[in-house]
Amino acid sequence: MLGVKREGGSFQPLVWENVVDTLPGGLILDLTGYTPVNGVVPAGTMVGKDPATGLGKIVGDPAVVGAPTPIGYTIRDTPAEEGNTLVNGVGISGTIREAALPTGQGTLAARVAALPRITHV
Repeated sequence: MLGVKREGGSFQPLVWENVVDTLPGGLILDLTGYTPVNGVVPAGTMVGKDPATGLGKIVGDPAVVGAPTPIGYTIRDTPAEEGNTLVNGVGISGTIREAALPTGQGTLAARVAALPRITHV
């Protein structure tokens, strides 16, 4: 994705089967402590909101005590170069393909419990 300019907006159909609802206005991500994969935050990355700062955070495992409460999954790959973390569409309801999600996001049971409006297939 380095050097690729994103135009328009929609969900990534390889990760999402359908998107019923999104977080209005998207989410500003704080990537402190997160290493982007190939310079992007991949579609299907679980995100939550830090109550102290109001910024979005990557949720590694929703079952970990102290982790931000998950609100959804990113709906498309988002370039993370040069601090470009301002436009992050977040799906909060819909159907997501479990096999296409990035690794390291906890167990399926923990994700289903944390995000009941999202069906994992």
